[in-house]
Amino acid sequence: MNTRPQHSDDLQRLNELLPRLVESRLDTNEEQELATILQRSPDTQPHYLAYLQLHAELTEAWGAVDENAINHLSERLPGSGTRQSKQSEIPTETKSTPKISPIFSGGTFGLQSLVAFLVLVIGGLSAGLWISLSRSGENGPDVAVAANEDSPVGQLADAVPPSPTTLASDDQPTEKQAELFTSGFGKEELLPIAAVVVRLEGNVSPNLAVGRRLTAGTLRLPQGSVQMEFMSGAVVALDGPAELQIHSKEAATLISGAVSAHVPKRAQGFVINAPQAAIVDLGTEFGVRVTPSGVSEVEVLSGEVELSLIGDDGNTLSSQRVQEASRVRVNHDDDELQEVASGGKDLPVISGYDDAALGLSNEYAARVRDDEPLVYWRFEEDNAERVRNEMGSVHFARLIGQGQSNENIRIENGYVRFQRSDVKRYLMTDDALQSFNENPYSIEFWMKPDDLQHATCLGIFPESRLDPRIFLNVIEIVTDTFMIHEPGAVRFLHRTPPNGEYEIGKNAFSPGMCVPGQWHHVVAVKTFDAMEIHINGQKVRQVVLPKGSVNSEGDFQIVVGQLTANEEWRQFSGAMDEFAVYGRALTSDEIAEHYRLVNRID
Repeated sequence: MNTRPQHSDDLQRLNELLPRLVESRLDTNEEQELATILQRSPDTQPHYLAYLQLHAELTEAWGAVDENAINHLSERLPGSGTRQSKQSEIPTETKSTPKISPIFSGGTFGLQSLVAFLVLVIGGLSAGLWISLSRSGENGPDVAVAANEDSPVGQLADAVPPSPTTLASDDQPTEKQAELFTSGFGKEELLPIAAVVVRLEGNVSPNLAVGRRLTAGTLRLPQGSVQMEFMSGAVVALDGPAELQIHSKEAATLISGAVSAHVPKRAQGFVINAPQAAIVDLGTEFGVRVTPSGVSEVEVLSGEVELSLIGDDGNTLSSQRVQEASRVRVNHDDDELQEVASGGKDLPVISGYDDAALGLSNEYAARVRDDEPLVYWRFEEDNAERVRNEMGSVHFARLIGQGQSNENIRIENGYVRFQRSDVKRYLMTDDALQSFNENPYSIEFWMKPDDLQHATCLGIFPESRLDPRIFLNVIEIVTDTFMIHEPGAVRFLHRTPPNGEYEIGKNAFSPGMCVPGQWHHVVAVKTFDAMEIHINGQKVRQVVLPKGSVNSEGDFQIVVGQLTANEEWRQFSGAMDEFAVYGRALTSDEIAEHYRLVNRID
């Protein structure tokens, strides 16, 4: 006898579960039930996707869901056709509820990650939103990683993009790690990227490299130091010998050793747990040390944290708000929190990124000029208010919002430096590029981001626009958005005719390969029938445009460093250099040659 529920029963139950899903109220059994329904009833899958998309659009009026990715997934679902989705350019930022518990619950990852995970369960895709496939296996390296290629330690990010594949055979997690990879969905599941390595010092395992993506797992560091940026925005430094369990982009547990964390406003609520302790950040910089005997100590360097003494049942026995310049020891024998003297320099130091400029070869600028860009800004005059166009007397750039301190935007060391601010500051063309969108074109620049926060590198918009949402192009770093992409990716948006409506335009996303503190070569190419993204000399994504696409007429302005000239939206923080705009499509060979000349690759 076939006991499989009929479609109407599954659909009815799905409609009961979906409101609980979007409100993060599903328990573990309900999550399993939802996944089972979607797997056994293909007819429910388009309904599921449509519901989540509509909810995202209504919840965040200016949110966005990537049309290409939704269509890409929907086309793989039985009985579903191409979907229409909406996009917008008004900034949105997702924010997770602060967590006290170190144990995962149904809402730990938040709606966005759970939606992405369940979409992957539906499609059974091997690569998509998240790129690290966990497996239980034999003993292996002591770090869970999501890429197969090592990035060199240095100023230039790796020329090879991270591999969007599973863990390599020699990167299998240990049995202890595998426990973190197992859930009710099965032994093999796709895990989100939690953090990226941004700095290494000392004799560190070759399994780690700057740019390496980390998923949930255990990081054992016998010696040396590693600094990571979590995808929530928290920056964590770990000194060996130490052991750190990474749970997600918002939580980790220190098993032994010492760790320091700097938590910006967007990552507030980041959790570091320790034996018998849970430390919830309230906007701060703090350190945690676990002594060889297993005693946990917490020191707040700035701001404050909420420190909990955890009982045997996993719940808080007592808690204390720890203020700046205070150090507290977790005394589990007496079930109390004790103030102690500062340990001085026994905590890791979180290092800022250096101000090193690009290592330009003599041929680089000459080669760019030979390729005849319309705009070529080199930023060679320190503290200048206007940037000269190397190609002629038009299309100079103006620095807007320098202010008296020149801290928010300034030219120094041969590049332009942006600092995130609550006031407008940007770079903008003096005059418009005439008829820019009537033919193929290319946009090329170098960037060294300070972090992976959702930030607009540049926008191109009609000179005549009245609505600040209207764009022809946007190029930005994306991590936490309502679109479907890997964290730390580069987004290239094209809308023709320029528009601010959701349904107009196409996106091309690079793999998640941006690394804070490293120089990246970025080239966006628009031809009559396709969009391309090239990162560090390689074409990493191409999107074919619909047949009959027409390039619109008009004159266009460029704004660099934030989304629009009207508001301080999605500000980029970091350095940019060698900015060029071409009135034609650069070839892959030309782009690779430009990268080679800077990177000095033979």
